[in-house]
Amino acid sequence: MDTPRLSLKRHCTDLEGDDPEIKKFHGNPESNRSVSFQRSQKLDCLYMESGFDEEESSLKDRASLVYLELGNRVATVRNEPLDNISLEDDAELKTNVQKLLGLIATRRRLYNPEEYCAPELEELTSTDTYPLNNSTFSPAQPVILSSTWSSLNLANPHSPTLEERRAKERNDILLKTDAKITEMETPNFLKELDLSELPSREQVAANCSRHKSSIACRERHPHFYRFVESLHPSTPVNMYPLLALAYRETSFKSCKEELAKTLFNIFNHAIFHCGLHAPIVWKSSLRTSCERVNIDASGQRSAYILLWKKISQPEMLLKMLLHEMCHAAAFVFNRETGHGDHCRRWAFQAKRALPELPTIHDCDPNFKYTCTMCARWSYGRFDFGKTTIRCHYCQFEVITKPFQKADNHTGTRPDRTITPFKAFIRDNYLKLDGMEYITHSAKMRLLNEEFLKTRVPG
Repeated sequence: MDTPRLSLKRHCTDLEGDDPEIKKFHGNPESNRSVSFQRSQKLDCLYMESGFDEEESSLKDRASLVYLELGNRVATVRNEPLDNISLEDDAELKTNVQKLLGLIATRRRLYNPEEYCAPELEELTSTDTYPLNNSTFSPAQPVILSSTWSSLNLANPHSPTLEERRAKERNDILLKTDAKITEMETPNFLKELDLSELPSREQVAANCSRHKSSIACRERHPHFYRFVESLHPSTPVNMYPLLALAYRETSFKSCKEELAKTLFNIFNHAIFHCGLHAPIVWKSSLRTSCERVNIDASGQRSAYILLWKKISQPEMLLKMLLHEMCHAAAFVFNRETGHGDHCRRWAFQAKRALPELPTIHDCDPNFKYTCTMCARWSYGRFDFGKTTIRCHYCQFEVITKPFQKADNHTGTRPDRTITPFKAFIRDNYLKLDGMEYITHSAKMRLLNEEFLKTRVPG
């Protein structure tokens, strides 16, 4: 295929002007897809003319880009790349790009252990605080005390025996003690939630309306157990709510799917602010990650949860479902792809809201994401499949490989393999040097858009 002719022009008109050529490349300003560069005096608006079809594809038909912020232990999803990266400010990136373009000879560098050492996982005992968005919230779940047990619908009208009540008192003391220890041992920066990307109030209200039947399950009574505690076989039948009766009198195998939906509603209402909308899918084999994610062309993130069909007891279901809901919330609300600080924050909120829940521990990642140009890397649990992934820093390709524990002790370096994308960059990168002040970020932003047009079928 002939290489398209690319040229660069500069305009000083506003993006919202009437110039059709500018609109062709910048699209709707509200979609945040325009290419803009801040200069000291004015805004330079850039666009390209190419030999490709000038007719714009619709948002649904056009291939989308997902940018991964690499370099930390866990990768973070971003909608836009960094827009201020210049090769003159990053000597290593400049060398790698020049090698790709054939401007300097490709030579193997000597291995430097200090340069390629693996980043260590931050200790949870750190006292450092991390800035969050202005929209932060640290909910203190209120204790709902029911004056009578009638609102919870007693499963058995007979009063508990003295021995059963004393056992309940001891259980409450243990739960309170465990909650206090968890509160003391958890660093302050893990007690704050970033809720700036929760769904709209209308969507939250719609989700909450489906949880009405589970609200009573959160009530606390000094003489009776709550729904989650009632699932344990040792809980006396006359001390748990009527809702739990159906699951206690039926075999777990036949009711676990319905039980998972009920638990999802309870957790979503009590922990996740009624913001999760993640369908549950049961699989006979979980050889990869326990949940799947999706990012549409507009950058909207969604997830659905995979559970193992061979779960054989309520305790396994509780722990697996809660763990995967924490990961789903960290991805949908906080852009986190693995078990990082945001996932730990949600796990802490779960213990704060429902102390009877099991403790969620860190888990190993499933994948390692590595940039083929700047060699930044991070871990995560999600395979993005056919989604086009680019590095948030240099905008080159990111490769996804299964995680191996040996990766904790090995470094990375640029992948010199020439892919169709790299061949496209090699053929067209220098053609954008005609304008002063254009940065590496600007070039890669434009070239990525043009390359995607060549990959859209039809």
